[in-house]
Amino acid sequence: MGSRQRPVVSQENLAAWCTARFELPLNSIIFESGYSSAVVGIVLGDNRRVVVKVRPWHERLISCWRVHRQMWEAGFPCPEPLGPPERHDSLAISFENYLPGGEHLSRGIDAAKELGRVLAELVKLAPLTDTFPHLYPQWGFLRWDDPGDTWPSATDIAEDLNMRHDPAWIEHAARLARSIIRGSRLPTVIGHGDWWTDNIRWDKGHLLSVDDWDSIVCLSEPAIAGVAAALFAFGQATVIESAAFLDAYITASGRRWKTLEHQLAWAAGLWARLFDARKATMLGDYEFAIQLEGEVEERLDRAGMKKRLSGHSLT
Repeated sequence: MGSRQRPVVSQENLAAWCTARFELPLNSIIFESGYSSAVVGIVLGDNRRVVVKVRPWHERLISCWRVHRQMWEAGFPCPEPLGPPERHDSLAISFENYLPGGEHLSRGIDAAKELGRVLAELVKLAPLTDTFPHLYPQWGFLRWDDPGDTWPSATDIAEDLNMRHDPAWIEHAARLARSIIRGSRLPTVIGHGDWWTDNIRWDKGHLLSVDDWDSIVCLSEPAIAGVAAALFAFGQATVIESAAFLDAYITASGRRWKTLEHQLAWAAGLWARLFDARKATMLGDYEFAIQLEGEVEERLDRAGMKKRLSGHSLT
């Protein structure tokens, strides 16, 4: 399954892009994958293996590429990007060296600790935010600063998330979480906004590669860590897993967090989970909402909001 934004890419287009970029023909295709982007592994005419990424054009992709390039040059484990995205009509086309292999961690406390530690290392190594103005607006569901109290548009379904209000506690909890996030005035850092275990590959216990650099964001550190802590385990981390992730992140970051930073992290993570729950209900799937309903009070409590579910609302 892919996002509705994922482009359909023909072999003719791939061949034309390879000729334009490398002055080499397309030899063969190794694999095709991707969710919001079309990701195609190819072999060029000189037997070099590269990965082509095709997605809708956004100006922020240039800044994402610059961050990716600087992180690769600094020695952070990731594929080497081969030049900035090129615009072809409404599409962004980019290439990176093929870095195969590795495994994804399963969920659990050990995975939470490892993934929290690595995210902290990424944030510490990332460049400063001052030279990356085009990382705004934020990517996807992280646009909690959009005007008003409505949901931002989902990138993978056409439905308007604001057209459904059942169960009502999702909207109520989202307003509470959003109020905490919007009230923050913490400085921003650069980090990864889609920290799913599927985007991090390991080889015999060592980090092999972090992928999906289109998801680079510029947010406060607790917001980046909090969203990752809530979503890393296939979008459904438990409270215990989220807490272990944040503890590992904070330890690896080398500094202590204040109470408000802890609360912001839990609020941002809850917002991300509520967004996914509302999106799923738009498609008639209530599994995410049912799983989250049993945790929403504790997550709100950790975010500094002592609220209790009463019927279909929070009081």
